[in-house]
Amino acid sequence: LLSNASADPFQMENEHLPTKVSTDAVSSNAWEMYQEVGLDVLTLSLLADVPIHRPLHLSQNSMIGHWRWLRQVWRIATPLSDLAKTQADLNPPEAEHEIIEAMTQSRNNIAIALLRQSFQRLEVAHPKETGDVYQSFLANLTLFCPFIGTELLWRQGLITAPKAEGLIE
Repeated sequence: LLSNASADPFQMENEHLPTKVSTDAVSSNAWEMYQEVGLDVLTLSLLADVPIHRPLHLSQNSMIGHWRWLRQVWRIATPLSDLAKTQADLNPPEAEHEIIEAMTQSRNNIAIALLRQSFQRLEVAHPKETGDVYQSFLANLTLFCPFIGTELLWRQGLITAPKAEGLIE
């Protein structure tokens, strides 16, 4: 009989190590890929489709789909910044527990699915609830999409530091 006691401890601790990523849509060089599609789209593409320990093939359609979703997020979230300022307590928002839990278990694909559900709640939120739902969504979004999430937090006034010089807008 095999037991966990005889298993290789390194293998047990690292069972969710990242694996091979392939693509024919963009450059296979990580830096060039980042330059072509940006950090937010690249992060969603890498984490959304499969668990981190399974091989991933990035397709152009997948990256375009993530880019379109972020464009939709921007289109809906940007006008909400001013409305949410007046409705919500301007306290630092917190990410949802289920998303954090999925991330700590290396189930990033599940966490991103929960992020998308968070966005759906924002789309259908009653106007009186928009501020709190918006802040919660921004906290969730910033976990995966630091650029767009931080920009939206800054526009809402939850980040009060001035923008750094040289940032690309």
